[in-house]
Amino acid sequence: MPHINILGTFILIVIGYLIGSISPAIIISRKRFKTDVRQHYSKNAGATNSTRVMGKKWGAVVVVIDGFKPIITVLIAWGFTFITIANPDYHNLFSESYIYFSGLAAVIGHCWPIYFGFRGGKGAASSLGLLLIINPIYFAVALASWWILLYLWRMASLSSVLMVGFAFVISWIPNMPLNAYVWPHDDQYCIINIIIFLTWLIVVLRHSSNLIRIARGTERKVTIFDRKKKK
Repeated sequence: MPHINILGTFILIVIGYLIGSISPAIIISRKRFKTDVRQHYSKNAGATNSTRVMGKKWGAVVVVIDGFKPIITVLIAWGFTFITIANPDYHNLFSESYIYFSGLAAVIGHCWPIYFGFRGGKGAASSLGLLLIINPIYFAVALASWWILLYLWRMASLSSVLMVGFAFVISWIPNMPLNAYVWPHDDQYCIINIIIFLTWLIVVLRHSSNLIRIARGTERKVTIFDRKKKK
């Protein structure tokens, strides 16, 4: 396994967390609707709650931005790996850093944003973005499973939790990642699997209240698949 520069990786993690802490749901709701999305319904700054509060158009905007936060973070971290520092003690500060931890940090920032009192979203869209930049196959499986599970059970929370779990399971299939990573030189597959597992734990933790309601049979169900009754 190649050497990982701990200090450089930590710096990239901090950058990822700060970028992830930017919450489009809170910013848009405050600037355009003169309210805080966290004051309504599920009281979180995620895409689903944004759709309920601000409508489908702005909910879609939130989904896209939240999903791109880990992607942008990892791309920035990758750019840092090209920086060469003259000081021999820090010559490989970023070139030997592990960039995908910054994407995980962006998910954490999304859920617990430092700019907004550590009250953010639940990590579904951000986790999809992280899966996409890690491995398009994982992203495709997660996205497809989310829609299928949503159609079957009509619960966005359950779909969000299970989709990341499915991605984690298939991440252990031998040889699947070999040609799917954005940068093939990143061959530390075990660390990738750990990152996906930690992402899954975050999503489960953020949806803990939803899971309790699911167990009690009181979880709110979506209606997008319901047929309109003819008058």
